[in-house]
Amino acid sequence: MTIKTIRDYVHTPGNPVLDRPAALLRLTHNGRPGHAIAVGDVVRLAPLTEPRPGHAVRPGGEHEQLLVTGVDHQAGQVTVTLDDQTTTTFPGVDVEVVTLAHHPTVPDDFLESMTLERARTRMALIASDYGRYPQYGEDYFAAWVFGRANGEIRFRNSPHGHVLFLAGQRVLVRADDRSVYGPTSPDTLIAWSTRWRRHGAGVSLWHHQIRLEAGGR
Repeated sequence: MTIKTIRDYVHTPGNPVLDRPAALLRLTHNGRPGHAIAVGDVVRLAPLTEPRPGHAVRPGGEHEQLLVTGVDHQAGQVTVTLDDQTTTTFPGVDVEVVTLAHHPTVPDDFLESMTLERARTRMALIASDYGRYPQYGEDYFAAWVFGRANGEIRFRNSPHGHVLFLAGQRVLVRADDRSVYGPTSPDTLIAWSTRWRRHGAGVSLWHHQIRLEAGGR
């Protein structure tokens, strides 16, 4: 059985840029969790204990903390700003995330005064965790519309579950799930909850739980 190392990891253009622990976990299904990288994260250089083309061997223990000021999802690289305000670029797998970028908590009523176009743009920013997960960009939300929760909605509809939506809360929903999952899928819709995890999550709901807003398209 061949043991995989970080040298075996290949970034797929357009995907999240993973740091060293996350890439190793994906390769080996073993080890500590890592992170996808976004602008505003603080990272440090990961030790390089084996040669890689174009990279010098670097001893462990280099713990200088660097601010991420750019992420290239096509190339799988990150740009960091050094103490002297110069910038340099590293493959994502050459760094480890120390601290995730901080963003303010999203209020439950943040969609209330927005146009649909603005809401889609804003939700894409939140859902992608400000660029950490590029698959949740504006194209992802292009067909989503406004709706309102008919009552409080909890995770898995359990009375003890985490509250996903408040009664009457304005939400963004994808109303036609069958166009995505096929005609034999349950007649559900997807609403994006900003209360779930760091960047929220799409939650499958029954139609009676959400009423679409007139003119919400």
